[in-house]
Parts: sequence; structure tokens; C-alpha cells
Amino acid sequence: MYKILSIIFLFGVQNALAQVTPNPKVTKKSTQDTFINKIEITEDYTVVSMQYVSKSPKEALKEYLDNNPNEKEQLGRMNPMMRNMILQQMMGQMGGSTISIQPTSFLRSKDGKEFDFIKASNIPVAPERQNVEPDKKYFFKVFFEKLSPGIKSVDLVEGPNDERDGFQYWNFYGVEVNNPAEGEEEQVMALLPSTKEFIMSGKVYDAATEKPISAKITCTIDGDNVPFDSVMTSRTGYYEFLVKPDAYVYKIEAEGYAVTTENMNLSKVTKSFDRDIFLEPLVEETPEEEEVVEVIEEPVEEEELEAVDENTFRLNNVYFPLGKADILEESHKELAKVVKMMNENPDMEIRVDGHTDNQGDSRLNLILSIDRAKNVRDYLISEGIEAERITFKGWGDTKPLETNDSTETRQKNRRVEIVIINE
Repeated sequence: MYKILSIIFLFGVQNALAQVTPNPKVTKKSTQDTFINKIEITEDYTVVSMQYVSKSPKEALKEYLDNNPNEKEQLGRMNPMMRNMILQQMMGQMGGSTISIQPTSFLRSKDGKEFDFIKASNIPVAPERQNVEPDKKYFFKVFFEKLSPGIKSVDLVEGPNDERDGFQYWNFYGVEVNNPAEGEEEQVMALLPSTKEFIMSGKVYDAATEKPISAKITCTIDGDNVPFDSVMTSRTGYYEFLVKPDAYVYKIEAEGYAVTTENMNLSKVTKSFDRDIFLEPLVEETPEEEEVVEVIEEPVEEEELEAVDENTFRLNNVYFPLGKADILEESHKELAKVVKMMNENPDMEIRVDGHTDNQGDSRLNLILSIDRAKNVRDYLISEGIEAERITFKGWGDTKPLETNDSTETRQKNRRVEIVIINE
């Protein structure tokens, strides 16, 4: 009797294990923030255990700039102080994310058969949404109808498109499932670990100073393009992964350092393994490129500044390189008139206003106009005008003089003006 019960028990354990797929392979997915950790086929459901990893503010900003190369390029042209200030403001505006699962989600087999969403745990069902904190992991389960025996590959479809109306849907394609057909021999041992999991740990250092640095490490099984785990190191540079004996690829990223890829064959390792990583700091190089000057018109010698009204003067002969805020030498004669006016009126206080046309991104136009107005103020201060007598403001493309529908009218809208605020 004992022997018979043992055989029955062993068969039951094998049958249960055969319905579990840990870290299933995925051919393609719509987002790198979400992972499938396990698929279980129970008596009633197909249970998909998932993990969402929220981005840090730096990661969110980097992703935004990578997707908007023009803005990234224009920020790169700014002076470091202004660029860092703008980047800090943008990082603060990245905002938090929200997550939920769509009730219309389903699993789809290769032959087109669909298995509907039933319920979810630890995550709200749309239209309800959950706020997530930056740089944090969230674990949840999604329950679908039970897969028919023999279906070994499915798509997890949350939305008809990978992205729509500002929402990123979690779509996974070609997900392998351990789900033998009826009567098919079950390969239980393939799922059982041959050896125990162990911890791989270490620290990330600056290769030049040998000081620990914070970095993001993404772990992928060699030959598989889908990462299965990622961590942010602590301030001391420390990291750790719980892994099984296998060959891994680690991608290490840190701001200001070259991205490094480490191939580590741990297939014969059976106990804790330490590995320190050294990153090379990037050396900033200024590429030599031909200056393109934003020429409004040929400089014209004027006796007086152009008066717009009794308190506003337009600086028609102040020039900047295209898309930049550096004051060109041709502007000095015009700015000398402002210096003269303020020296002759020692109680005068002014505001420098910067304006652009509407070409390009409005937010970057605003940044550029602020930067140009500030540089005009800095120049006047360098010529002996007291700093407390000059303020500055950028208006971007919000106050055009003309319609912006021709080269000539856009030239008029790109301007610097002086506004007398006290005499």
C-alpha cells in the first residue's frame, strides 16, 4: 500500500510541475518595463505572474530625450549651467506613472483561439489605475481561462496596438508554455533545477578613481534577447542577483560612463559568486563643426536704438549662431548703445526680453529665448553695468510680431528687446 501511494504521489507532483513555466522565453514584447516571471496552468485557470519595474526620473528623462533627438541636440548646445538647470526642471516634470490591466486582455494560441481574462490580483483592472513610485518593482498575477492541452506558445494581448492614446500596453508575443498534450510524455526533469540557485554579487566602481558608483545592471541569459531581471545598485555600488548555473550577459549603465557589457559563464558555479565591475568614464569631446550663423539681415549702422514705444527698444543688430545663445562679435556695436544709454541714465533699470519664431519645439524655443536674454544681460554686466539694474526674461514663440509663415516674417519674430522698468 505504501509503495502504491508513493507512486501515485510522485505522479501527482510530476503532473503539477509539468504545468509550470518559470521565466518563459518571449519572442517579442511591447515594453522593456514589464516581465513574465512564471506561467501556471491550474485546474481552473492559466495564471501569469508578472513584474513591472518603474523607471527612475533619470531613466524617464533619458528615454524622452532618446525619443526626441532634436530636443536632445539643442540642449547639448547650451552652456553647462543652463543645460543642467533645464534638465533638472524637466526631470521634475517627468511625473509618476500608473498601471492597470485591461479587462479585454486575452491569451491567443497560434491557431487563433482566444482565452479570456478572468481576474487579477495586486493590480487594478482598468479603468481603475494604480500610481507607482519611481525606480520600484511591482509584482502581480493575471488570471485567464485555462489553456487547452497541447498549446505551447501563446500571445498575451492587452491592447490592439502596443501603444495608443498615450498608454503603453503590455503585449507579449510568442510566449513559450509548458503545456503537454493529452498522452504526451511530460518532460518534468527539464523543469527541475539540476543545482540550487546562488547569489552573484559585487560592486560597480569608477575605473579611473576606483570609487563606487551607482549604476543600472540588466541581466539576460546568453542567447536570449529578453532581460529577465534588472537592479539599481546602492550608493556604495553594491548589487546582487539570484541566479541559476547558466551563461549570462550583464549590461551595466551609469550616467557619465561608457555602457559596458559583461559575459559571464556561471554554468559550473554552485555557490555564491563575487564579481566587481569597473566602468570607464566618458571623455567629453567637442566636435569641430562649421558654425551656421542665423543672419537676420546685413548689419546696419544706426545712430539710435529702434524705439517700439516709450519704454521698449528693439535690438535689430544682435546676432546668434543658429539654434544657439552665444552672442556674435557683430552684436557688440548694438549692445554698446545700450551700455551708453544706461551710463547716461544711472537710475535706469531694464529687462532684457528674448523672442523666437515658431520653428521647432515650443518648449525648446522658450529655453533658447531665456538663454539668449541671459547672455545679453551677462554681456552688459561685463561692460560695467550693475547686475541689480538688469533682469531678463524669455518669451519663446508666444509673442510674434508677424505670422511666421515666411522667412521674412520669422526673421522679425526672432528678436531681443530692452524694456525700461524704472528710470
